[in-house]
Amino acid sequence: MAEEKAKVGLIEVEASKKIGDEERSVAVGYDFGENVEQAIEMFGAEVVHSNFIRASKITLQAVMRRSLEANKTDEDISNIAASWKPGVALERSFDPLAALTNKMKNMSDADIAAVFEKLKSAIAK
Repeated sequence: MAEEKAKVGLIEVEASKKIGDEERSVAVGYDFGENVEQAIEMFGAEVVHSNFIRASKITLQAVMRRSLEANKTDEDISNIAASWKPGVALERSFDPLAALTNKMKNMSDADIAAVFEKLKSAIAK
Protein backbone atom coordinates (compact mmCIF):
# COMPACT_ATOMS: atom_id res chain seq x y z
CA MET A 1 0.00 0.00 0.00
CA ALA A 2 1.48 3.35 -1.07
CA GLU A 3 1.65 6.15 1.46
CA GLU A 4 -0.47 9.17 0.71
CA LYS A 5 1.44 12.39 0.15
CA ALA A 6 0.73 14.86 2.98
CA LYS A 7 -1.37 17.80 1.87
CA VAL A 8 0.52 21.05 2.39
CA GLY A 9 -2.66 23.03 3.12
CA LEU A 10 -3.77 20.54 5.76
CA ILE A 11 -4.09 22.28 9.11
CA GLU A 12 -4.91 20.64 12.43
CA VAL A 13 -7.92 22.35 13.99
CA GLU A 14 -8.64 21.73 17.66
CA ALA A 15 -11.79 22.48 19.63
CA SER A 16 -12.84 21.81 23.20
CA LYS A 17 -16.08 22.21 25.07
CA LYS A 18 -17.15 21.59 28.63
CA ILE A 19 -20.42 19.68 28.59
CA GLY A 20 -21.76 19.26 32.09
CA ASP A 21 -18.80 18.11 34.18
CA GLU A 22 -16.93 16.62 31.21
CA GLU A 23 -14.37 18.46 29.12
CA ARG A 24 -14.30 17.14 25.56
CA SER A 25 -11.80 17.97 22.91
CA VAL A 26 -11.28 16.86 19.34
CA ALA A 27 -8.79 17.59 16.58
CA VAL A 28 -9.37 17.23 12.85
CA GLY A 29 -7.25 17.87 9.81
CA TYR A 30 -8.75 20.31 7.31
CA ASP A 31 -7.33 21.38 3.95
CA PHE A 32 -7.60 25.16 3.68
CA GLY A 33 -5.35 25.26 0.63
CA GLU A 34 -1.64 25.78 0.33
CA ASN A 35 -1.89 29.51 -0.47
CA VAL A 36 -4.42 32.23 -1.25
CA GLU A 37 -4.73 31.22 -4.88
CA GLN A 38 -5.50 27.62 -3.96
CA ALA A 39 -7.93 28.71 -1.23
CA ILE A 40 -9.77 30.86 -3.79
CA GLU A 41 -9.84 27.92 -6.19
CA MET A 42 -11.22 25.62 -3.47
CA PHE A 43 -13.72 27.96 -1.77
CA GLY A 44 -14.22 30.96 -4.04
CA ALA A 45 -12.95 34.53 -3.80
CA GLU A 46 -16.02 35.75 -1.90
CA VAL A 47 -15.55 33.19 0.90
CA VAL A 48 -11.81 33.85 1.19
CA HIS A 49 -12.37 37.61 1.26
CA SER A 50 -15.25 37.49 3.77
CA ASN A 51 -13.16 35.31 6.11
CA PHE A 52 -10.23 37.72 5.74
CA ILE A 53 -12.54 40.64 6.63
CA ARG A 54 -13.92 38.77 9.65
CA ALA A 55 -10.47 37.91 11.05
CA SER A 56 -9.09 41.38 10.33
CA LYS A 57 -12.06 43.06 12.00
CA ILE A 58 -11.48 41.03 15.18
CA THR A 59 -7.78 41.96 15.17
CA LEU A 60 -8.57 45.66 14.65
CA GLN A 61 -11.12 45.53 17.49
CA ALA A 62 -8.35 44.18 19.76
CA VAL A 63 -6.12 47.10 18.75
CA MET A 64 -8.96 49.50 19.54
CA ARG A 65 -9.65 47.86 22.92
CA ARG A 66 -5.97 48.13 23.91
CA SER A 67 -6.13 51.80 22.92
CA LEU A 68 -9.24 52.33 25.06
CA GLU A 69 -7.49 50.66 28.00
CA ALA A 70 -4.53 53.00 27.47
CA ASN A 71 -6.96 55.96 27.77
CA LYS A 72 -6.36 57.09 24.18
CA THR A 73 -8.76 59.68 22.78
CA ASP A 74 -11.23 58.81 20.02
CA GLU A 75 -9.08 60.83 17.62
CA ASP A 76 -5.94 58.91 18.68
CA ILE A 77 -7.74 55.60 18.16
CA SER A 78 -8.98 56.72 14.76
CA ASN A 79 -5.40 57.61 13.76
CA ILE A 80 -4.07 54.30 15.07
CA ALA A 81 -6.74 52.43 13.09
CA ALA A 82 -5.94 54.43 9.94
CA SER A 83 -2.26 53.47 10.17
CA TRP A 84 -2.96 49.81 11.05
CA LYS A 85 -2.41 47.12 8.42
CA PRO A 86 -3.58 43.50 8.77
CA GLY A 87 -0.67 41.18 9.40
CA VAL A 88 1.67 43.94 10.61
CA ALA A 89 2.19 44.06 14.37
CA LEU A 90 1.73 47.43 16.01
CA GLU A 91 4.18 48.57 18.61
CA ARG A 92 2.49 48.03 21.92
CA SER A 93 2.82 50.64 24.57
CA PHE A 94 1.98 49.56 28.08
CA ASP A 95 0.64 52.04 30.60
CA PRO A 96 0.91 50.29 33.97
CA LEU A 97 -1.14 52.97 35.72
CA ALA A 98 -3.99 52.64 33.22
CA ALA A 99 -3.85 48.85 33.52
CA LEU A 100 -3.95 49.00 37.32
CA THR A 101 -6.74 51.57 37.35
CA ASN A 102 -8.78 49.45 34.95
CA LYS A 103 -8.21 46.32 37.04
CA MET A 104 -9.15 48.12 40.26
CA LYS A 105 -12.64 48.88 38.92
CA ASN A 106 -13.63 45.29 39.71
CA MET A 107 -11.79 44.95 43.02
CA SER A 108 -13.20 45.09 46.52
CA ASP A 109 -12.17 47.89 48.89
CA ALA A 110 -10.07 45.39 50.85
CA ASP A 111 -8.26 44.26 47.69
CA ILE A 112 -7.63 47.87 46.67
CA ALA A 113 -6.20 48.61 50.12
CA ALA A 114 -3.91 45.58 49.78
CA VAL A 115 -2.70 46.84 46.40
CA PHE A 116 -1.89 50.25 47.92
CA GLU A 117 0.07 48.57 50.70
CA LYS A 118 2.07 46.56 48.16
CA LEU A 119 2.76 49.73 46.18
CA LYS A 120 3.89 51.60 49.29
CA SER A 121 6.16 48.69 50.19
CA ALA A 122 7.64 48.55 46.68
CA ILE A 123 8.29 52.30 46.64
CA ALA A 124 9.99 52.18 50.05
CA LYS A 125 12.58 49.65 48.81
